[in-house]
Amino acid sequence: MHSTDSLVSTKRKVLAITAPIFDPFGLFSPAVVACKIFLQKLWQDKLQWDEPLSSHLQQEWNQLLQTIPTLSTLRINRKVICLNAINIQIHGFYDSREQAYGACLYIRSRDSNNKTSCELLCSPSKVAPLKQLTIPRLELCAATLLAKLYKKAICALKIIVNESHLWTDSSIALTWIQGPPNRWKTFVGNRVALIQEETASATWRHVPTQSNPADLISREVDPTSLSSATLWWKGPQWLTQEPSSWPTTDFNSPTENLEIRIVHVAQPPEDITQGFSKLNRLIRVVAYCRRFTNNCRQPKATRQTTTLTTQDLDEARWCNRFHIHKKSRI
Repeated sequence: MHSTDSLVSTKRKVLAITAPIFDPFGLFSPAVVACKIFLQKLWQDKLQWDEPLSSHLQQEWNQLLQTIPTLSTLRINRKVICLNAINIQIHGFYDSREQAYGACLYIRSRDSNNKTSCELLCSPSKVAPLKQLTIPRLELCAATLLAKLYKKAICALKIIVNESHLWTDSSIALTWIQGPPNRWKTFVGNRVALIQEETASATWRHVPTQSNPADLISREVDPTSLSSATLWWKGPQWLTQEPSSWPTTDFNSPTENLEIRIVHVAQPPEDITQGFSKLNRLIRVVAYCRRFTNNCRQPKATRQTTTLTTQDLDEARWCNRFHIHKKSRI
């Protein structure tokens, strides 16, 4: 425990205390993410390494400093698979907010006596980028983080995984993920393509926010209360029950904020003579355009499909002359 006499008051000392926190599996993500957010604030304020913190930053750090030693007192069960497991599943969750986002993976295993257990496997967390993003885009960044985590876990685990389910409480992100990537704008489409590739063996499903353990990452949890957070260590209670009791996949697909890619149709130039170096070629193009317009207005049986006639070319030539003459008068 740090005494009040040794309170950190510079960016260098803040980093010296937070950097030694060793949590490669992200098991303390709901508590550690607060340190990451605070460090980002120091960089945003452009403080020098040995420059004293401002009064409000100093006060925030003092409160955070008192919770860090509690992390070393937490005891975690790392036996994530039950004995004689006959069915193993992976369940992933993610969530985000304005300052941070994260994901978490759980191993659900069932033994021959039909006893089911669910344990936290790993959980990365990240601070939100300095360039402000909308909440749906941050949700998609968190989904991308979960997709990469899931891919790594599948490759690292030397066991047979029977099923994989990835859960989100964002209806917009779920609509993006379940749609074709080329339907969305570049930012969304690129990430959706990666998510679909990395999680091809998993099923994406919708979960209520109150049953999303990754919500603890985005809300930040005090280390003293993290040890008793059953939702974090075990996942939602319904995961140990039969799949029939799981949340249904039905959800109201949003109609706004989907960032649908808009394909712009090229508009013809006001002066149709632009782009033609030969008059005869221009006349033939105009003649075919006139025929197409006329055929659209006629029944299919009376449409013209033969080669251009002399009359067609004369009428097209007259249109060109009228267009050029009208333009010169303007």
